[in-house]
Amino acid sequence: ADVESRGLGDVYKRQGYLSLRGLASVLNLSDTIASTTARLDMMNDGLQTTAELNNQIYESAMRTGSSYQETANLVAQLGNLAGEAFSSSGEIVAFAEQLNKQIVLSGASSQAASAAIYQLTQGLSSGALRGEELNSVLEQTPMIGKTIADYLGVSTGEMRQLASEGKLTADVVKTALLSSAQETNAAFEKMPMTWGRLWNNAKTAALQAFQPVLEAVGRVAAEDLRSD
Repeated sequence: ADVESRGLGDVYKRQGYLSLRGLASVLNLSDTIASTTARLDMMNDGLQTTAELNNQIYESAMRTGSSYQETANLVAQLGNLAGEAFSSSGEIVAFAEQLNKQIVLSGASSQAASAAIYQLTQGLSSGALRGEELNSVLEQTPMIGKTIADYLGVSTGEMRQLASEGKLTADVVKTALLSSAQETNAAFEKMPMTWGRLWNNAKTAALQAFQPVLEAVGRVAAEDLRSD
């Protein structure tokens, strides 16, 4: 009986531990959603509600098979750091979608893509892509570099010279990617659907479905903190 009792006790402990881990995961995800929404709200131009902007990001992530969270972070970062380069929040989402498609076409790993996007965002926020930033883009996501060079009608070497002269402005980079959207979209459609992109889509769909619940959890937690 003692052995059986101890066995049940261990089962209950494991169940409790798993329940706590599950609760912690939900709370962490709720915090992430709240933080992302707040940053999107800061850069939203008001032509749509933040909820509508968020839905645009969900749809864009689904079209590219990209991570929703990474796409939302990219949109928020571009809007808050380089918003002056874009005409609207919707244009930022469109630009982010083209970036995500160019990353797939470049065959870049997640780590390489993150490094290139970081340098690209830094360049856009400062007004122009320069040496180190352009080098990172060319090395990690060569299709983005090629798209910019093709738009300007120059070679990679000539583009490096333009970058050193500060002529790869944020407007040039933005226009290069958006004006080539038709060609990029056509090339992207020919790419095979990978398990990684399918898994991202599954996570995005689930997150979109459960976002109202996660937001409600966040509101309850905030009210509890205020009451304390």
